[in-house]
Amino acid sequence: MHLENKNILIILDYGALGGAQRQALGLAKYLVEEKKCVVDLMLVHSDFESTEFTEFKKKSKIRNTFHIHNAYFYLPYEFSIKNLKRIKWILSYLYQLRKTLINKNYALTIPYLNKTSKVAFLIYKLLPSVKTTFWHQLGLDFLTNDLIEKYIAKNIPFVIGNAPNCFDIFKNEYPIATSKLHLLPQYLTLDVINKDKTKVKKELEIPTNTIVVGMIAHYRKDKYFDLLLDAFFEVLKVSKENIYLVILGNKDNDDTSLEIYKNLKNKVLENNVANNVSILSNIEVSDILNILDIAVLVSQIEGMPNSVMEYMAYGIPSIVSNHPGCKQLLEDSEYLIENNQKILEEKLLKLIKNKEERIKEGNLNLARIKKFNLPSYVENFDDILSQYI
Repeated sequence: MHLENKNILIILDYGALGGAQRQALGLAKYLVEEKKCVVDLMLVHSDFESTEFTEFKKKSKIRNTFHIHNAYFYLPYEFSIKNLKRIKWILSYLYQLRKTLINKNYALTIPYLNKTSKVAFLIYKLLPSVKTTFWHQLGLDFLTNDLIEKYIAKNIPFVIGNAPNCFDIFKNEYPIATSKLHLLPQYLTLDVINKDKTKVKKELEIPTNTIVVGMIAHYRKDKYFDLLLDAFFEVLKVSKENIYLVILGNKDNDDTSLEIYKNLKNKVLENNVANNVSILSNIEVSDILNILDIAVLVSQIEGMPNSVMEYMAYGIPSIVSNHPGCKQLLEDSEYLIENNQKILEEKLLKLIKNKEERIKEGNLNLARIKKFNLPSYVENFDDILSQYI
């Protein structure tokens, strides 16, 4: 299947600008501009869009955005009145789905994450124009293991994962032929914007003579902000250099994000380190990337993290949890670590003390990231699709 002059539907859960959403909207922009496609967007959970998502979407040249209502596809193994109600609701949703999309002439649906993958398969079955679809298993996503999901997993044309551990999550629940599993590493979604480092520091009230350590990630429970804070507190006690920590996320994504953000700010105050730590939200990512001397991402699980790709694009030495997707990016770097506070402290201190080491590792990251570009991604994606058309 050649991705040219096609009508394509991208399917997302809702409009918060995380890694999957950046990948989806960046792909949409490329397909419109370079492949002359028409791209629409469906939000299956809710029609919520954060401000940053809406702004990013405008740049992606999405034509239409659809939302019917929450796509609830769950049918457990039980004979009950509730299951009968579920079946009625599901059939009603499928009718509305087909009615909404039947005349759009989509050749392909591209889902991001598990729930959207199920909706993509049902659209594939409902619309004759859709030639194929796939299950897009990314990062930390859960499986419900119900009748509908099992049917879809058994009959899905193929599965794409951005890191090897994505397949492990899927295969643990559903037997699937190895030939159906396709590894497609993500691409860099960010354009590097160079800014005046001194000016940005001044605006953020960060002392200009500091070595800045930072972590950019959503305020979620699978991101180990506390591990970084605790390690930084210890490094702060022994380091002879002036150091500063910045953590950036979006506190407005949901209630959990806001709670984590508040807890982190309280922890900073309780440890009397407000002069050395900033917990931030609603700040331009490029501002932070321009001032970081050392970047960190420690987490429970990752697919292929956009934040690490962005660190690398800015030539920042990066200390990262050694998940398979991170290994694809950082290869044999000694700064791929276990989620261990002592090891994190050791790597932070090594980079803080040695400017030459920071420069060397940053340059290695610049070289490593070059292979993860959007044209190569689309070419590899097209090669996979061609096996099923």
